[in-house]
Amino acid sequence: MAGPYDHLIGKELGSGRTSWDRDRAQLYAVGVGAGLDDNLKEQQFTTDNTPGVTQQVLPTMIAIMGTEGAWMGQLGMGGDPRYPAGIVHGDHSIRLARPIPTEGAVDWTRKVVGVYDKGSGAMVIVEWAFTLADGEYLGASRMGLFAIGKGGFGGPRNPPDEQPWAKPDRAPDLTVSNAIGLNQSLIYRLLGDKNPHGTDMSHAKTDGFDRPVFYGLGTFGVAGRALLGALCDGDATRFRRIDGRFSKPVHPGDQLETYIWRTDDGAVFQTYANNERIVLDRGLFHFA
Repeated sequence: MAGPYDHLIGKELGSGRTSWDRDRAQLYAVGVGAGLDDNLKEQQFTTDNTPGVTQQVLPTMIAIMGTEGAWMGQLGMGGDPRYPAGIVHGDHSIRLARPIPTEGAVDWTRKVVGVYDKGSGAMVIVEWAFTLADGEYLGASRMGLFAIGKGGFGGPRNPPDEQPWAKPDRAPDLTVSNAIGLNQSLIYRLLGDKNPHGTDMSHAKTDGFDRPVFYGLGTFGVAGRALLGALCDGDATRFRRIDGRFSKPVHPGDQLETYIWRTDDGAVFQTYANNERIVLDRGLFHFA
């Protein structure tokens, strides 16, 4: 018997073109905390005219491309078509075939690639595929959207290609600490994600939070910075892939600790807030 969300699988949720310039790439870097602790570090991401420093783009910036608009309304879960209450970001992954240029444009397509029954909710997996304006493939981004209260329909629980994950039985090989500024959400939302649960108390509570949160993809970007700095000496050309599952909210003012374990093909990681709660779990990071 067909499940209630089978009609979504394979559904195209739009296509378009996204462009950016050097300033937007720098705004993204600042939006995920680059320069917060030391404005003379990470200048390859935060400046474009520092002598001896060639500007690069943080790889996780691809995760915000093509996310604008009211496309979530096409999922038919009800509520505001742009920011439906009761739908929260469950996990995310990105893969790059090459570094993101410091300025340019990508053509993208967006579609639903799976719907999974998590019991207390439904996990809808949406994938973007990106091609540079000259036709070169850039990479892909996958977003898992958790629809609260929409589970229990008897569908599969996990994607068949889900990567196994285990926390190594040893102390982390590396630990990176990053602060989340009290104004971090106010900066990050200028990139286009203006979901009210980052700034409005009533919407935050509707989405299951006790107060406004720092945006999930912002946390994803902070962890990406931590891993890139610790494992790749801050060189974005070495990046290949990052995956993570959002488990608890992050709030402005939190201190994030990313614990990193090296593996044969890269690293696994977890990110904690204030050493109290895991906020990004089942992390994978691959690099050249």
